[in-house]
Amino acid sequence: MPEEIIHVPDEDVSLLSLADAPENAIRQASEAASAIMGVIASKPKIITFNSEIYFENEDWVFIGKFYGVTVRIAKDNYVEFGSAKGFEAEAEAVLTSTGQVVGRAFMMCLDDEDNWGSRPKYDWVDDLDEHGKKQWEEKVIKGVKKNLPKRKRVELPPVKVPLFQLRSMAQTRASSKVLSMIFKFIPVLASKGGKKVSGTPAEEASENFINSTPEHDDRPTRAKRKANPDETDTAKPHDPDCITSNQASEMWRLARGKGKLSEQEVRERLAELKGKNGKPVTSALDMLKTDYIKFISSLPNVVESDYKQEEPGANG
Repeated sequence: MPEEIIHVPDEDVSLLSLADAPENAIRQASEAASAIMGVIASKPKIITFNSEIYFENEDWVFIGKFYGVTVRIAKDNYVEFGSAKGFEAEAEAVLTSTGQVVGRAFMMCLDDEDNWGSRPKYDWVDDLDEHGKKQWEEKVIKGVKKNLPKRKRVELPPVKVPLFQLRSMAQTRASSKVLSMIFKFIPVLASKGGKKVSGTPAEEASENFINSTPEHDDRPTRAKRKANPDETDTAKPHDPDCITSNQASEMWRLARGKGKLSEQEVRERLAELKGKNGKPVTSALDMLKTDYIKFISSLPNVVESDYKQEEPGANG
């Protein structure tokens, strides 16, 4: 069969030419990089691994707004790979002005991943004697001696992670992925003055870092990671009914170390609590002392010998 020569009109060759002068593209991208780093600097906690800054999904979404790009979840499907189950999400990057799809990515979240299958659950119960009766012991609560039932922590059957959480994480990962595929040049330009910014989304990278942590290591995921991500809040006046900065650091150390929870998972658990006057707990420093030991004892892989022995309600 003879070869066919296809003529490409001159106007089509422009598709491979520069859309704008390089200096203009660099200037605009530098402005975007400067703007997003200003937003990052104002966040209560910056996601950092090995001295590299990682953008979270909301940061990538904000970058997309600079360029008139938004994300929509085209679909998500329940998937099974052998014994592993979870969700795969497809995210599309869309020009808000025209609706044109300019990027697409697929990401999954499966229950065979660390922290996404099942989680141990613990509770405090009365420590009964051989006759099934309560045992009592003297405790000092806020400087006052009280006779309280003797308590012990017991392990309950593991609790499966709800499928809706896997579905949500798959969508979040896909959203971050598709935007990072388009705007990876922003972190490159934002890496200045010794601060390196990764083009990998935090939701994608954090799982790899967590999984690489040795099982015997009860430190945070990375040696250089601060034990208490909420320590930037320590400047605010301390409420005597809430835990101290040292207790918050211990909670984070155990949760991220032996508990092997991601920062997002720790914050999700904190959000389930109520702080002073029924206000939501947004920082570990908002946690009431009455919830402190209960919270730590419920962490995966954490045993009583890992933390200070103290009954719930004791003054920490």
